Amino acid sequence: MGCKSGISSPDPTIANRLAGQLSALLPGVAAVDVRLQDPRTPWPHLRFTAVDERQQAVHVPRAKALTIARWLIRSFPQAGWATQPMRFDLRTAVLSGRDAR
Repeated sequence: MGCKSGISSPDPTIANRLAGQLSALLPGVAAVDVRLQDPRTPWPHLRFTAVDERQQAVHVPRAKALTIARWLIRSFPQAGWATQPMRFDLRTAVLSGRDAR
């Protein structure tokens, strides 16, 4: 599956591979929310939230969360990270804009 809502990677298999890798790193996680906090600064801070199928937050250590958030941003550079929060669904490999927590 590729990405919908006009947000796609140059190669659709990238999203599928990334979803598989993240599922292995984050057992029990259904989706991750990533947003840039104050994207106007030269070094914006990333906010990362992992949620399970019941939309309950799942704890992810800070270093792992930042690494995964950067992987997502680099995998989808055209996604408009500075304008809106994004959700990457690990089950469907779909990246979509949404109000991330």
